[in-house]
Amino acid sequence: MGHSAGDISHWFAQLYPDGLPPARPSLSGAVEADVCIVGAGYSGLWTAYELRRADPGLKVVVVEAEIAGFGASGRNGGAVIALLQGTREQWARRGDRAGAIALEREIIHTVDEVGNVIRREGIDCGFSKNGVLEVARSAGELEHFQRMVERDREWGFGPEDYAMLDAAQTRDRIAVAGVVGARFSPHCASIHPGALVRGLADAVERAGATIYEGSPVIRIDPGRAVTASGEARARFVIRATEAYTDSLESHRRRIVPVHTSMLVTAPIPDELWAPIGWSGREALLAEHPFLHLQHTADRRITIGGDDNRVPYRYGSRPSPLGRAPSRVAEMYRAELIRLFPSLREIGIERSWQGVFGAPRSWMPGVHLDRSSGLGWLGGYVGEGVAPSNLAGRTMRDLILGRDSELTHLPLVGAPPRRWEPEPLRYTGAAVIGALRSVGTRRELRTDRPSRLIELGNRLAGYKGHG
Repeated sequence: MGHSAGDISHWFAQLYPDGLPPARPSLSGAVEADVCIVGAGYSGLWTAYELRRADPGLKVVVVEAEIAGFGASGRNGGAVIALLQGTREQWARRGDRAGAIALEREIIHTVDEVGNVIRREGIDCGFSKNGVLEVARSAGELEHFQRMVERDREWGFGPEDYAMLDAAQTRDRIAVAGVVGARFSPHCASIHPGALVRGLADAVERAGATIYEGSPVIRIDPGRAVTASGEARARFVIRATEAYTDSLESHRRRIVPVHTSMLVTAPIPDELWAPIGWSGREALLAEHPFLHLQHTADRRITIGGDDNRVPYRYGSRPSPLGRAPSRVAEMYRAELIRLFPSLREIGIERSWQGVFGAPRSWMPGVHLDRSSGLGWLGGYVGEGVAPSNLAGRTMRDLILGRDSELTHLPLVGAPPRRWEPEPLRYTGAAVIGALRSVGTRRELRTDRPSRLIELGNRLAGYKGHG
């Protein structure tokens, strides 16, 4: 604990301008529960919330190293997007084609499910379901999105789910410089992610669960989660630690941290919004390099992505918190201006860093071993706002022993194999990072996809989504 103002995201800085709130009480001594959840990010909080709503008699505790939402849940881009990492073909191999389609339909439904909870609990996080635009700025990108929509149709998803827009239709929504078209989906909402995770923590407590903060868990064993000053004993112990999993001595090499950074502009005046449009506040995705942007409710733009310029750290240590490295911030600012030249003079008010978790499969999952009582959910690879809700509802059903549609989805399965040991992991990450970094610079220079990035992804085992 004891963080500086530079450690926190724009979202938390808005919520807590005078500094982070005091932590909830820490775990001291031994406590007994039916379910102990390690990690108070979206995954842990959704699981606790759903369990208590389904069975108010359950004693549920959540144990958190920092404060609820301090990690990726309070640092992300704020898009509740119906997206799961992994291709449809990969998901079908985990089950079958029908299962892959059912999973995609369920993640589409999850966007509305998140909105339902927000309304039920009165969480003031600016939930606005206006869809997402994946914009093409070259002929190659346009052809890529057209092929994606063709595949959408082959898998049974119609224009009400995914549709191509031409250049004029795209500019009518958002006037991105050089845009030649876009793939649009209505299944996405924008939120203030800090307000959502903090509001969700309050809702979990109202539902009757207990959250312990400032309590880093050092080991998980069947029936208990151990901290330096106490332990929680429970029939079920659920790991929801994502990028910080390697801090658990009992769970080395399960998840590696992937670095990310974001910037937020100062409030943008009307005269600078005019040439951009963007009145619908759709989430915006751009490629080469990959970028995600939000038009916030208070008239700013956030921009971020995964940072090839920040290397993997030996032993899967998460990168230090704080503001984005200057070279990364400069790259994102340049990309913002490339998208919207009218914002050349707008100031950048804040930058921040974070990490998300990646399993060896590069695909999320939910697993519960009823014999040991140990469970895991996560591995969202940077797309966790909506999938964490689906994972939490699925874990609820597994813990309660329900035979539901959710428990038959291919999201449920054995944990992925561990990452390679060091120094193989570090060496591989260095090679992959170099390929992606050089590839990104080449894409910025040529406006064409780089085979080096494709090679780096293939070496890592990452296949994206779609």
